[in-house]
Amino acid sequence: MKKHKTENGDQQWFDNQIGKAVKRFDDVHEPSVPELHAFEQLVHEHKREVKRKLWKELMLFWLAACFIFGFMMWIVDRNWVWFAVFQSAIAAGGIVFAGMTFGKRVGREWNR
Repeated sequence: MKKHKTENGDQQWFDNQIGKAVKRFDDVHEPSVPELHAFEQLVHEHKREVKRKLWKELMLFWLAACFIFGFMMWIVDRNWVWFAVFQSAIAAGGIVFAGMTFGKRVGREWNR
């Protein structure tokens, strides 16, 4: 183990005093690398979870869309003014939701 930006004497002292113990510690605690099969299994499980989550979200979306579409058709039969109000409220809600969702992502950077 070498220290950066130190004098040569300090490095020699470190190697003489602690170098053997550090090497022994490194030898004992060598990390074990999993086999390729373990990584493939991890990727497969992650893909399956993502697919299940996406299908669940799609089903919830279609359920909500069916309710909204049915309610809109019922309003159209009743009164056109309420239909326009309902459409405006949905559009405003969508704009606010998109603004909140995409507004949070601005300025995020990875920590290095």
